[in-house]
Amino acid sequence: MAEWWSNPEADDSFLQFRERSVRDGMWLSLVVILIVLVYVLASWHSWHRVLITVLLSSALASTYGVSKLPAAAIVRSRWREHFFLVWSAADLTLIAAIVGADGGSQSVLGAIFFLPLIFASLSYPARSVAICGVMSVLAYAAAALLAGGAQADAVGVFSALLATGAVMGVSQASNRERQRRALAILSRSDPLTGCLNRRGFTERFEAELSDHVRHDGRPLGLIVIDLDDFKAVNDTLGHAAGDALLCRVAVALGEDLRPSDVLARLGGDEFAVLLPEAGPSQMRAAAERLERRLGLVISGSLGLASLPEDGESAEALHHSADADLYRSKQAAVVA
Repeated sequence: MAEWWSNPEADDSFLQFRERSVRDGMWLSLVVILIVLVYVLASWHSWHRVLITVLLSSALASTYGVSKLPAAAIVRSRWREHFFLVWSAADLTLIAAIVGADGGSQSVLGAIFFLPLIFASLSYPARSVAICGVMSVLAYAAAALLAGGAQADAVGVFSALLATGAVMGVSQASNRERQRRALAILSRSDPLTGCLNRRGFTERFEAELSDHVRHDGRPLGLIVIDLDDFKAVNDTLGHAAGDALLCRVAVALGEDLRPSDVLARLGGDEFAVLLPEAGPSQMRAAAERLERRLGLVISGSLGLASLPEDGESAEALHHSADADLYRSKQAAVVA
C-alpha cells in the first residue's frame, strides 16, 4: 500500500494537534458564516436570501454542536478520521446548498469550496485529504447542477482547480507525515549507538506488557546490562574512546538477538534487552550468549527478570533485574 495512503500513528503530540484542529475548524466555520452573512445582507434583494439565511443558521447550529463534543475523547478514539471526514462532508453539503441557491457556478461564493480543502490539507492525514478533495469536486458539481444554466467549460475549469488543490494537499500531508515519522524515530533512538533510548524502550516495554495481557500470559524476559569499569575507559582514554566502545558494545549485543528482541541504551553504560515470548530457560540461554558476545568487547554484569515469575509491571521487572544485576556484581567482586 502506498505510504501516503496510511494513517499516521497516534502519539501524544499528534493527538494534541488534532484536538487543536477541532477548535481551529470551528473558528474557520464561524468566520465563513459571518462573511457569507454580510454578503447576503448586502445583496438582500437577490434570489433565495431567506433560504441562504436558514442554511447559515444550520451551519451555525452545526458549529455549536461540534463545540459541545468531547474533542479530546474523539481524537483518541478509533473513529477519529471518520469524525473529521463526516464533519467535512457536512460542511461541503451546506456549502453546496448555499452556492447552489446563490447561482451555482455563477456565484462568487464558489471560492468557499477551497476552504475545507485547505483545512484538510493542513490537519488531515493524506488519505483523508484525498477523500476530502473528491468530496469537494462532487459538491461543487452538485451546486452547479442545482442552480442550472451552468457552462461546461466554467464548471470544468473550477473542478480542475479544486482537484489540483487536492493533489497539492495530499502531497503536503504526505511530506508532513514523513517528517513526523522521522522525528518520532529520532526522539526514540539513542543518537550514539542507534538502538532505542530510554523513552523508546519504555514505550516498547509497555506495548509488550499489553501483549502479555491480550495473549493470555505470553512470557517476556528482561535483561539489564552494566559495563564493568567503563568510567576508567573515559578517564584514561577519553570520551571519544568511551563513545566508540559503547558503539561496539551495541553492535556486539545486537548480533545475537532475534528480530523480535529489543535492544536499548538506557543511559551511560547501561543497556537493556527485551525478549518477547522467552520464558526463564530461554532467557538464561540468551543471557549466556549475550555475555559471551559482550566479553569480546568489555566485561559486564547482567541482571535477569522474567514475566510473570518476577513481576507483572515494568517497575517490578526492572527492580527484580536490577537486584539480580547487583548480586552478579557482588559475586564478581568476591570471586
